[in-house]
Amino acid sequence: MYNRYLIVAGVLRQGNQVLLVRQRRRGDPSDAWELPGGVVEDGELLTEALAREIREETGLKALAIGPLAYSVQLDNAAGEFQLLVFIFEVGEWEGTICTADPDGLILEANFLPLPEAIGRLRSLPWQSMREPVVAYLSGEAGPGSVWLYRRQPEGDERLVKQS
Repeated sequence: MYNRYLIVAGVLRQGNQVLLVRQRRRGDPSDAWELPGGVVEDGELLTEALAREIREETGLKALAIGPLAYSVQLDNAAGEFQLLVFIFEVGEWEGTICTADPDGLILEANFLPLPEAIGRLRSLPWQSMREPVVAYLSGEAGPGSVWLYRRQPEGDERLVKQS
C-alpha cells in the first residue's frame, strides 16, 4: 500500500531569530530541533493546517501565512510512501510561546539567533529535511525552490533535483 503524507511547516522570524521547536518522534529516543509544523488533516487547507500546528506546538497565533519558502518531495524507491512538504514564511503572528501539543511530542519552543538555529538544523538526521531548510535560511536557496529526493532501498536519501 502506497501512503502519501502532506506536511506543512512555518518560518517565524523575530528580528534575526527563527522559531524552532524541540520535539521527539514516536519510537525515536532522541529529539531534534525543527521548524514548527506537521501533518495536514483531512479537510484542511495547507494554511489552515499550518495555523493549527503553530498554535498547538508554540501557542502563537499565525495571522499572515505566505509566501511559500520552499517545497520538498520525498519518494520511497520501495514504493511504500511519499512525503509532500510545503514550508511557508509566516509574516505576522501574535501571542506568547506556550506549547499545547495534543500529542505530547513538543518539548520546547524558542526563538533562536539565526546562526544557532541553522547549527541546530544541520544536525537533523534526514537529508530531505536538513538540506533545504539550511540552504533557505542561509540564503543559498531562494523562495519557492523545489527539492526532490528519493529514498533508496538501503535507506539513504538522494537528492534527485533542486530548482
